[in-house]
Amino acid sequence: MYPFSLSELMIYITPILMVYLIQKYFKEYLKIFKEWPLTMAIILIPLWVTSIYLLGWLIFDYNLVPFILFFSCFILGLQLYDYVRRIDHFTFKNYYLMASKLLFQHLSAFFLGLVILRFFTYFVG
Repeated sequence: MYPFSLSELMIYITPILMVYLIQKYFKEYLKIFKEWPLTMAIILIPLWVTSIYLLGWLIFDYNLVPFILFFSCFILGLQLYDYVRRIDHFTFKNYYLMASKLLFQHLSAFFLGLVILRFFTYFVG
């Protein structure tokens, strides 16, 4: 475990700052492509993966991204299997917003868990 540094503070501030800036200045650009709209979840997924990578190194001295990607693919595979069973014709256009929402929720929960673990290990342990 590494000691707390000011550069680590960027891991916690960047998502809040990014959401604020996108909502304030770039919201209209998310709807440029009418058939393939972007959401805040799609924009934040790369930031979540990067933050999980950095927190994994800070807490465990280990890269957690392969495990997260494997578990994310497993969850998305289960959702896709359930989705395909309920429809007649599959198109990615109808599925990608559902998949990005699930992936964002999964990565957000994991990121929040790592942040809580980092604070717990720094202040308590």
